[in-house]
Amino acid sequence: MKGFILKFLDGINVAFVTAQHTTWLSVFAKNPFDRKKALLVFVFYLAANLKVHSQSTFNLRDRYDFLSCVLSSVHPTDSCYYVTGIVADTLEPYNTGALLMKIDLQGNPLFIKTIKSTNKTYETWFKDLVPDSGNGFYTVGITFDSILKTLLIKWDTNGDTIFTTEYINPFYPSSSFITPNGGMRMLPNKNLAIFNWVGNPDIFNADYYLIIVDSLGKILNSRIWGTTKYERPESLVVTAGGEIILGGIKNNTNTNTQNYTYQCDITMVDSLGNVVWNYLSPTSIGLRDAANDIVALDDGSIVVASGVGHEIDESSVNDVFFDRHVYKLNYQHQLEWELTFPDSVPTYWTRTTNLIALKNSTGYILGGVHYLPEIFPPYDQPIKGWFAKISDDGDSIWSRRYSYVLNEVYVNEILDMKETIDGGLIVCGQSVDYQDNAIYPQQGWLLKLDKHGCLVPGCHLTDDTEESILQAASINIYPNPTSDYLNFYIHAPNRVNDDATIRIIDSNGRLVNEFKANDLSSTFILPVWEWANGAYWVQVIADGELVSTEKFLKIGK
Repeated sequence: MKGFILKFLDGINVAFVTAQHTTWLSVFAKNPFDRKKALLVFVFYLAANLKVHSQSTFNLRDRYDFLSCVLSSVHPTDSCYYVTGIVADTLEPYNTGALLMKIDLQGNPLFIKTIKSTNKTYETWFKDLVPDSGNGFYTVGITFDSILKTLLIKWDTNGDTIFTTEYINPFYPSSSFITPNGGMRMLPNKNLAIFNWVGNPDIFNADYYLIIVDSLGKILNSRIWGTTKYERPESLVVTAGGEIILGGIKNNTNTNTQNYTYQCDITMVDSLGNVVWNYLSPTSIGLRDAANDIVALDDGSIVVASGVGHEIDESSVNDVFFDRHVYKLNYQHQLEWELTFPDSVPTYWTRTTNLIALKNSTGYILGGVHYLPEIFPPYDQPIKGWFAKISDDGDSIWSRRYSYVLNEVYVNEILDMKETIDGGLIVCGQSVDYQDNAIYPQQGWLLKLDKHGCLVPGCHLTDDTEESILQAASINIYPNPTSDYLNFYIHAPNRVNDDATIRIIDSNGRLVNEFKANDLSSTFILPVWEWANGAYWVQVIADGELVSTEKFLKIGK
């Protein structure tokens, strides 16, 4: 039983955490070639700091007056965003509830609605907010009273609940474990496909369980399948023709403590649940993560967000950690291209979470979590939200990393992302404080990024520039002035992985904040709402040398 519980906790977060200006004169004094390079740098610098931007961006971290909050799924429209999530009530027994929130294009809540009860929990952890042609939204989750059940919620466009429906494990009462780990999508006929993970008492393992329900939540068809190996669903997409592509993982962790096999498992079924084809990554290519997200293309090919695994030797039970990985299979399910984004140290945290195809056919955005080793004391939090743009041919175009700057352990996690009407990204997730004395340990995280993946507009201007030209470090700040968060992007091409110190100095020269960073090409987010109004300077110090400084203003709300 202990092993089964650990598998469940590995697949879903069941437990809710409660309780410079740069001086250019010296550069221009050099030879003409250096002046040309410096002029180009200066042009980039000015462009990056223009105050007029074609796209608005924002960063928000909030618990919305609840004890804790996680934002799990987002749906953009041309006038607003709808967001689902989970909240913990501030009153005993502190049960978790499901949340639907409507926010304007600047991130301001227009309404916040919840489903809560003192007798049961409601948790909508999954990236599956599905619009119903102007008639509201569907989402799935889990609910627990005496047993665990899959939960389907239908909301209207005002956030009021139209109905909820619950689904039990088909093996119940022999097993009650069930969760819609693979998510939900709408079929062309308006029925809904829900991809569940269920416990199978016959082999003491977990299986795939697909149910097709009508618009009122009534089960029309179902199929359960699996093997004696450990299997876990992670994604579901529907093709233009109405076929259902199911993504998951198959491994031998239920029988082995080392010498693991991890295979990416993808199956297409028709609307009745009949298998059309199956792809299982060959063991000869090594350990592979689940199909964490899938994009289905019109020509029958698919692009898959997954991971490349590394088995880590431990004293008793080995671990498997992953590098971020994306690949494309053609319509014959043959590998067309693949791309890996390794971290310097494999860890539990590093993984892919989301994949979208851009509407202008310029490629894909891959989302996930990035990790770098800690620096003590205090350090830039190493667990960051991460994005990368990938071309149609599988080339890396850019990558972005985002984290809050705090002197204790923070995790910044992306759970869902969508393309917005202006070609940017709207992202939701959570920021988790693992300090023992954390007052608000779990807060919802919203990011609006521009089409270049920038929170700080202009962060992309260095992407295609030769590093030999941009020798100096640069700091871009947005917005400036600011009243709540200091968002700043540092570009330091020759010092990307150097250990550096970031300092904030006030107008009297006093040190206000200081932290270590070992990943300079990132966007840092620093709460400043408690600071006094006035002028401050951000400084970057590497190898004992001040390499860049930039001024910003803190103003009151």
